[in-house]
Amino acid sequence: AIYGDDLWIIGTGDPGPGDHRLARAAGDTPTSMFDRWADALAARGVTHIAGDLVYYDGAFEPTQIHPTWAPHVLHWYAAPVSGLNFNDNCVSITIHPTEPGRPVRWEVMPPVRNIQIVNQCITAEKHEPVIEKRPGGNIYLIGGTCSKQASLKDKPVDNPGAFFADALRTHLAGRGITISGEIVPADAPPGGRETPDDENLVAVHETRLVDIINRINTNSQNLFAECMLKLAGRVYDTTAMRAMTRGLPPGSWENGAAAVHSFMRRSGIDPTGLVVADGSGLSRANRVTARQLSDLLRVMYNRRDGRVYVDSLAKAGIDGSLGGRMSELKGRVFAKTGYIGGVRTLSGYVITEQQRWLAFSFLYNDIPGKVEPYEELQDEAVRMLATWTPPEKK
Repeated sequence: AIYGDDLWIIGTGDPGPGDHRLARAAGDTPTSMFDRWADALAARGVTHIAGDLVYYDGAFEPTQIHPTWAPHVLHWYAAPVSGLNFNDNCVSITIHPTEPGRPVRWEVMPPVRNIQIVNQCITAEKHEPVIEKRPGGNIYLIGGTCSKQASLKDKPVDNPGAFFADALRTHLAGRGITISGEIVPADAPPGGRETPDDENLVAVHETRLVDIINRINTNSQNLFAECMLKLAGRVYDTTAMRAMTRGLPPGSWENGAAAVHSFMRRSGIDPTGLVVADGSGLSRANRVTARQLSDLLRVMYNRRDGRVYVDSLAKAGIDGSLGGRMSELKGRVFAKTGYIGGVRTLSGYVITEQQRWLAFSFLYNDIPGKVEPYEELQDEAVRMLATWTPPEKK
């Protein structure tokens, strides 16, 4: 949106902008959204912004890293959760070999200015590159050796809102649209409204809800799950005043948990003992029973939009986190995996040989040593359910 001399980015918590899987599925690149925004500015005759690039990322609470997440976790699956999100709030770095014994060449997606790459990766015959995020800024060390082009593991950024704005400013400059001022955070959206008036609005990006759910349940994209929990909390506490009277900031993990408890009760599921600490399950403070999950699966299956939910789950032998498991049951198992250290879970549906749908939930905690045997136990239990036949009525 344009207000006066400033260009504004107003976030509403959508986790999808720049997500590489969603972009590829649409035939786009992660920065195609920026191209459409540049086209919209050009259509208005805008080639220069005399003021600042202002961003508002306050749709969610200021806390972006859950307090119960391990403090040393600096990986893509624990990226900060913001009202403005781009490229899963990570940088994607690709390295290219040069001459033997010389440092590699690197490129980063999205192109941004506020990033520091410490390049200690050397071109060699052995291919063992590594990447590490340094605390205290967008500082990334690449090391080891490189013999071929390689995409390194994505790493999270600090301050996703500023990262989003940095990526947009850099992209617009490449399209010939310059900004004279600085990148500036805002405490509130312009005029106190997250939806600009038509005369101010330049362009909008919206990610379809079905695409968000698919990324969560098929690929276990944690950032998407965290955003959805906070968004659920915002909807549950429809006004900031209502949230504050309950002692909860709007768009928080806490009121997201309140929304989940409310849904469970309205669905006839006993939430006793249920603890919703975060949206993805990365926190060890979460508590849920297999009965609660299987009851929830029954409720979701029977909804009018239940098939959308079922189709969002990973499919055994086909895709996502179950692509390499139970291939002999292809087309008959729809489920969501869950794992942190010492924990392996599997919950979903299996279609029996008699075409009956069964809901299941298998949760293993405090696993000593290797976890693979417990995944095999889960798969074997699902295979047994697939051959289940109801007892004959007397």
